[in-house]
Amino acid sequence: MDTPRWLEDEREILELLHAFLDKLDRKPAGEWKHPPAVTVSQTHFPRLFQFGQDADSAWGLLRVLEQDFRVLTIKLDRKRGPYEPEYARARLVLNPAMEDTLRNWLARPRETPLLRQWREAVERAQHHFPGDSTRLKARPILVPGKSAEDIVKGFISIAGIGRNELNLRQISALSFWGHSKVLDNREDLLTALYPNLVIKPRKILVNVYLPETVTGVLFIENQDSYTSAIEGVPAAAANMALVYCSGFRGSAQRIRDRAGVSLHFQGEGYGHWRERWEQWWLSNDASPWPTYFWGDLDYSGMAILKVLRQRFPEMHAWPPGYHDMLHHLLEGRGHSPWMGDKEEQIDPGMTGCPLADNVLLPAIREQKLFVDQEIIIE
Repeated sequence: MDTPRWLEDEREILELLHAFLDKLDRKPAGEWKHPPAVTVSQTHFPRLFQFGQDADSAWGLLRVLEQDFRVLTIKLDRKRGPYEPEYARARLVLNPAMEDTLRNWLARPRETPLLRQWREAVERAQHHFPGDSTRLKARPILVPGKSAEDIVKGFISIAGIGRNELNLRQISALSFWGHSKVLDNREDLLTALYPNLVIKPRKILVNVYLPETVTGVLFIENQDSYTSAIEGVPAAAANMALVYCSGFRGSAQRIRDRAGVSLHFQGEGYGHWRERWEQWWLSNDASPWPTYFWGDLDYSGMAILKVLRQRFPEMHAWPPGYHDMLHHLLEGRGHSPWMGDKEEQIDPGMTGCPLADNVLLPAIREQKLFVDQEIIIE
């Protein structure tokens, strides 16, 4: 099938097609549970949101790719408003059967499988590592725009850091082109490669809102819901101390260690409650207040609850928030895992919280849908 004559002039559409092939280079089509997809947004397709003749032309070309070339399928958002354009939040889903056609159009032949490339690069470099490189070789680490050789060289360069006692983010930035997050959740891997490397723990920032009267403690997963709760939405959160920490799941093991946490307070009850709060938090004692967690109604949210309960055993899923979200779920107003880019979420099994284990998780499993907590606005 010949390349469309107009394609080379359509930068945004070219970027879309290259993005599909990037996904297939990382994981072959046969390994995807659902075909790769991209949601139409102002980030991916700014031209569509200029709302003029040029936007209509771009949308028409995407329709041509669907109807004439069968390269992709367009799934419209059935919940879009009456005054929103047809393409608002539409999903562009790749047709995997057209991979060879796309590669021909874009002159991107299939490359050597990523895992083989990665293992060969690690094997060539393993004499640079004083420790064991088995874990590094087992799974590729991806950095957009960088080859396996480039990334392995970054790991080799860590040897020059010595005993400066830097944290993971600092080591990553120095070793990987200023990119500070390459080593996130890879401390064990780094210790295996460099047994004598001293890694400074990175303090966890915990935001705490303390009202004048505290009747309970509510941990909130998402920032927007945390700030809304401070402003009084939902009303059931009134008079509760509110806690927000980015990355609850990954940080839970250090969240109550004095050397590993930095507590940041706000709210009119700050002066009255701060001392008692710090005494409780850093003592690992049971909470003097009823303590709850509220996050997304999905497997990841339930996994966060499970991990947090290891440090706060008295914690439970927050009934007011989750009952409202459960209503949306049972009414069919949830989203599928692939729609929310959540295909990789894993069922956490039992959390130890009766509401989560007996009500919320069974509903998720039966409906096969998720609900984000931001849906609760009143």
